[in-house]
Amino acid sequence: MAEKIKQAEKKFSPRKRRPLKRREFFRLTALSSGFIASLPSILAAKKSVPLTQPPLTSSRFDPWIELNLDALYWNLKKIRELSKVQVMAVIKANAYGHGLTEIAQALERKRISFVMVGKLQEAFELRENGLTTPIFNFGPFSAQETRDIIRYQIQQCVFTREVESLNETARRYYQKAQVHIHIDTGMGRVGVDYRHALPYLEKVSSLSNIEIVGVSTTLTEDPEFDREQLQRFLSLCRQAEKKGLSLGLKHVVSSGGLLTLPEGYLDMVRPGIMLYGYYASDKSQAEDKLQLQPVLSLKCRVYAVKTFQPGDSISYHRAYRVTSRERIALLPIGYSDGYPLVTPEKSFVLIRGKRFPIITKPTANHLEVRLGSDETVQAGDEVVLIGRQKEETISAFELGQWANTSVYKVLINLNPRLPRRI
Repeated sequence: MAEKIKQAEKKFSPRKRRPLKRREFFRLTALSSGFIASLPSILAAKKSVPLTQPPLTSSRFDPWIELNLDALYWNLKKIRELSKVQVMAVIKANAYGHGLTEIAQALERKRISFVMVGKLQEAFELRENGLTTPIFNFGPFSAQETRDIIRYQIQQCVFTREVESLNETARRYYQKAQVHIHIDTGMGRVGVDYRHALPYLEKVSSLSNIEIVGVSTTLTEDPEFDREQLQRFLSLCRQAEKKGLSLGLKHVVSSGGLLTLPEGYLDMVRPGIMLYGYYASDKSQAEDKLQLQPVLSLKCRVYAVKTFQPGDSISYHRAYRVTSRERIALLPIGYSDGYPLVTPEKSFVLIRGKRFPIITKPTANHLEVRLGSDETVQAGDEVVLIGRQKEETISAFELGQWANTSVYKVLINLNPRLPRRI
């Protein structure tokens, strides 16, 4: 018996494999590739084993975002009327939380001149989703990405020697790479220093497969210094043009400068936050000269209403202590959805057109709201966290004040996985 066991072990023990020769490797690789390629037809043939996918719809209680495109178009109209020049819509950071593709496609329908993104991946995603509008990438790029920049026809921000690799790739594919040269006039970030920029402009102009579409700078939003920056920029442009250089479109002003620096409109403006219904400063927000309309609403539904008795407590570390009989609405939204860490008792939501106070700090997926004497709120009721309900409104700006943060952060931090509904 022992001998039989030993023979069986020897028979089934793993054998030492010899290395594959190069020709054998390629033959096996081709065979496996063919098998993989045939998988869809093999699976389709097995109709007795249906393939299922999880539903794409979210729970009716889960938070969602609604986009008001009429408001977006109104804001664009007001910006066009004010500036009377071309508009480059800033849609970086997932269109300030609104949804990159949704906003880009909506703006394309209104013949927007350009859209601006902050990362190449955003630009590639837009092209994959069928956008034909000129796309300007303000973010960095590497030599390895130049082929895709050419292939997807992305207009790239340049201010370093990396432009030479873009030129070389364009030459290899018999194409012209389109660029905007960015000048640092005092922001201290992206751009070639204005004091040494003229030789760079000459260099880029000399590259055979580069087309200069525009030249730009970024303002600091310090009103007096912005004017100094504008003069530095214009002086450089004059010097370049005297040398016969063609600089294309000059663009300087973003949302901040649209209301404070009209002489900086030049050939094109780059609104960001204003497109979405808000202003770059608290002062401009209070004045609301353009009567902008917020585009985004954030909503969820009450998923339970509980009655608590004196002595009960709610949330971690017993954050809220109940002193009298109270009805509390439980909301399925928290900071994992991008809802900010607001101050309890000084922050509100809308239910049935009324404001109700938030009583605890938001946790990852939960928010608790005191209903007071109201006996009508029930599970399934719509909750507005940003937006309008009947005669009441909570803006992203107001929500930012409750969380001691900016409207930019409130919007941009909204989880990209939240459904966007138009």
